Parts: sequence; C-alpha cells; structure tokens
Amino acid sequence: MGGDALEVIRARRSIGRLTDPAPSEEELRQILEAGAAAPDHGELKPWRFIVLRGDAKDAFGEVLVDAYVARVQAVGGEPKDGQLKKERTKLGRAPVVVVVCAVNQHSDEIPWIEQVLAAGAATQNMSLAATALGYASMWRTGPAAYDRRILQALGLGDDDAIVGFLYLGTPVEGRELPPHEPSLDGVVSEWQPPTPSA
Repeated sequence: MGGDALEVIRARRSIGRLTDPAPSEEELRQILEAGAAAPDHGELKPWRFIVLRGDAKDAFGEVLVDAYVARVQAVGGEPKDGQLKKERTKLGRAPVVVVVCAVNQHSDEIPWIEQVLAAGAATQNMSLAATALGYASMWRTGPAAYDRRILQALGLGDDDAIVGFLYLGTPVEGRELPPHEPSLDGVVSEWQPPTPSA
C-alpha cells in the first residue's frame, strides 16, 4: 500500500492540455472525497470545491473575461483581443475544472493561514487521487485566482480565497510526462543546537 502511494506521488505531473475522457461521476466523487480527507486543524472544513463542466464551464469563461476587462480598465489600460480570447477559452484546456476555495471560518483558534494551507492540501489530495485513477491534472492560478470579482461570482466572500483551478482529464496525445525524479539537493538540512562558547 505504501509503495503504491509513493508511486502515485512520483507519477503526478502537471499537464497543461487535457481532454476526454474525464473522470466519471463516481471517479469525480472519489477525487472530491480525497480533497475532503486533507489535514484540517480543528476540523473546520475551510474549503469549497466548485465543479465547472459542460455549458457552465463555457459560461464561466465570460465571467473570466469580464473580470479581466475590469482589471485592465482599473489601471487605465485597454483589453487586448488575444487576452480576451484566452480568458474566454482557457477553461477549455480540460473537460472538468474544480475551483478550490479556502473559506474563512473566522476561528479564534485556527489562523487563516492554516485554513488556506488545508485547502492547498485538499487540492494536492485531489490531484493525487486523479493520478491514482489514471487521469492527469494541472493546478493553475493566475490573476483570476486573486480577483474579488471571481470570488463573488462563485458566491464567496471577500475574506475567502481561491487556492487554485484544478484541471482534470486525460493528457492530450504527446503531452504525457514520465514520473518525477525528485532531488533533495539544497533543500534539506538537519538542525543542530549551537555549540556552547568556551
């Protein structure tokens, strides 16, 4: 069992272009349940998983366009045609997109940063579950993830946060990637207590 989990961790890769087949209803439920199994200090469930697919996913592209136009105009700029098209169609890079949100539970005991980290752990769990089921994923953010207009369109408050847009599907042919070969060079140390001065 442990070996299988380590294999899934290494096999998980970010793949930017995904297509059908998408996870089935049962598989998507398993992926979302994996997200809900993430570490959660205080059992606050500080996350929301909003599924975009089909016509709703296409319609949300218009929400992204409107938010982009407002961001550009707020700084005195003019929207670019190429970027308008990109905003309108970018959710088309996968058949299913799950918007993972951290929802502020306003706890006196659990800091907000821990709630955001819990939602991040949920996103990673979902990505690993998708890999285990034979699918691929891509965790995306970008300016839309930090735009209050997008939060409002999702029915969330200004003190909540979008952790990411998790794209799910099957890699487009030729986009598959080999498992990770992680390196620990320069990222691991072992703390030692200071040597007492003579």
